[in-house]
Amino acid sequence: MSKALVSVSDKTNIVEICNFLHSKGVELISTGGTAKVLTDNDIPFTPIEKITGNPEAFAGRMKTISFQIGSALLYRRDSKEDIEQAKSLSIPQIDYVICNLYPFKEVAQKTNELSTRIENIDIGGPTMIRAAAKNYKTVSVLTSPNQYEKFIQCFDSMNEENRFKLALEAFKMTAEYDQYILNTLAGDDEATIASTDKTSLRYGENPHQKAWMIPWNNTREIETLANAQILGGKELSYNNLIDADAGWKCTSDLNALFNDKCIVTIIKHANPCGVAMADNNISAIEKAWECDPISSFGSIISFNKPLTEDAAQWLKDKFVEVIIAPEFESNALELLKTKKNLRLLKTPCKQDQSKEQIVKSINGALLVQEEDELNRYEYKPVTNTLIPKTKEDLKTFGMIVNKYVKSNSISLVGMKAGVFQLAGAGMGQPNRLDSLKMLAAPRAKELDYKMEDLILISDAFFPFRDSIDVAQEVGVKSIIQPGGSIRDEEVISACNEFNIAMEFTGTRHFRH
Repeated sequence: MSKALVSVSDKTNIVEICNFLHSKGVELISTGGTAKVLTDNDIPFTPIEKITGNPEAFAGRMKTISFQIGSALLYRRDSKEDIEQAKSLSIPQIDYVICNLYPFKEVAQKTNELSTRIENIDIGGPTMIRAAAKNYKTVSVLTSPNQYEKFIQCFDSMNEENRFKLALEAFKMTAEYDQYILNTLAGDDEATIASTDKTSLRYGENPHQKAWMIPWNNTREIETLANAQILGGKELSYNNLIDADAGWKCTSDLNALFNDKCIVTIIKHANPCGVAMADNNISAIEKAWECDPISSFGSIISFNKPLTEDAAQWLKDKFVEVIIAPEFESNALELLKTKKNLRLLKTPCKQDQSKEQIVKSINGALLVQEEDELNRYEYKPVTNTLIPKTKEDLKTFGMIVNKYVKSNSISLVGMKAGVFQLAGAGMGQPNRLDSLKMLAAPRAKELDYKMEDLILISDAFFPFRDSIDVAQEVGVKSIIQPGGSIRDEEVISACNEFNIAMEFTGTRHFRH
């Protein structure tokens, strides 16, 4: 008689699969809580201690780990020597294993208590699963309730190919389980690896490139952009997600410091082309869009507050790829869902200091680093002229926005009628002179800002005074930069010559 070893933490549909196996004449062997479920449902089974010759011990820590169980799973059915040895040792033949593991991840997300986490590390389960998967030629291993229905359908035609697919899923599951344990116990400073699950994306950076999204436990957060609820629209592409990440993080960083405000970030090609902070959504989206209406076409928009009907109405005739918000008012959602190509993502703002790790690849290696989550600054005045105290919030608004502008980056930020706004930005340039003179300043002037009312933010220090000369030329009178150049005194002297106020932060925000 064929035998099935059944030992599960997640008991979803376990009664159904066990009833099926019993109807097929398969003898069930079971343990602990699973055995109780079978008893309660009048499903016959053999207690595992009758196979191992030992009782469960040490508060359930020892149940399945034994010579008998390991041998029953591992001995080769096509080896005459193995078969004879199994008979001489009274080893049964177990052909099916149904096992899923202690819920370590779920427990770890609920408590930081180390002893509780340790108690929820499964030992016997992975041992059984790996043994069964190794002997896939004749042993079938099921590790998820999601597999039961298909297994039942192809039970009578089960073959080596099917069992090999189940084995691969088993090895993947135990690898991810062990990796999650390592990530959790090692803490935030240890680099992590990704899941082997992957979701196909619409396409990569270009339509001829394939792309996938692979879950990665790289943050403290449970609700992430990757598992955002998709409320409407077509399949996401690689670029959609890259842009969505930039917009969501910029909005989230601002929300961490100004959560009484409505914040809107508009992203195009991973750069903020519009950012505004106001007292209501409609003002915020209007002013963010005003920053660069041309670039906002086909953009990604992130809100920090529930998307209101008036903001949805305003966006109705605009071409936008993705909208991200923590909530969508019902009327707003109904209105936006009429735009079939518009993706709607529902997810809360990112936590402040979520200890995220980010990865890029080079040929032959992955590069892993901490995300740049710095969003609080100490400003050190270094010039005779000072930036007015009334612009303290504007300085921080500008620092955070400029952090998400690709290097070399210059941002000009201003405030009108209580609304903070990205007035102009120059990004991705080999030098800051072009970023300021050819990009940021002309855009700010188009919005009718007085240049002396704006603050210039630079992502890195000025190596020469030439950037100050250009700032004077375009009319800038307030500058924030990291400092740290060997020519800082030359740059400070130039500012004093032109009565420009400048402050150092000691913080560089390169973004490549």
